[in-house]
Amino acid sequence: MDQLLDKIRSYDFNLYVSMYQYGVKNPETGYLFFLMSKYGILIPFSAFIYLIYTKKINALICSFFAMGLAGLVDFLIFIFWKRPRPYITHASVIDLEAANFRVDIASFPSSHTYIAFAVAASVFLYGHKKLGSALFIVSILIALSRIGTGLHYPSDVIGGALLGIATGIVAYILVHRAEKYWK
Repeated sequence: MDQLLDKIRSYDFNLYVSMYQYGVKNPETGYLFFLMSKYGILIPFSAFIYLIYTKKINALICSFFAMGLAGLVDFLIFIFWKRPRPYITHASVIDLEAANFRVDIASFPSSHTYIAFAVAASVFLYGHKKLGSALFIVSILIALSRIGTGLHYPSDVIGGALLGIATGIVAYILVHRAEKYWK
């Protein structure tokens, strides 16, 4: 079992370094990584404006509930396991100027990623297929950019994506059931 975990950690680190170096060697990609990593999270939040404008309040409530559930799970993970960010652990390999980002020390799961995926899953499940699909694409770009800027390991964003989708589904089920009582 230890060999399997070591192999997974090795792949995780190697993919992290490869994506980070790709962004460093390709300035256009690096700039896209930077923009999506820092400001991409605003896109899922801007979907709330659309949901309010079109009076899709249940989808909005579901999105907030999904984000809250994901935040609670993230907090529980943080209590028991504070995985350091990769640029801290591997400072000799990665030369990251983290001054451009306001980040905490914990790396797993990626909060930007789980928030983006929770909103995308909630919106998609509530029947807004086009907007939800677009938000899933944005979520993937956010996840990749968090690796490419050196802020997260690939396993951090995979965990964040799974957490966001799972809480989006749970929130949809609970809010959809609660709708019966609201009417």
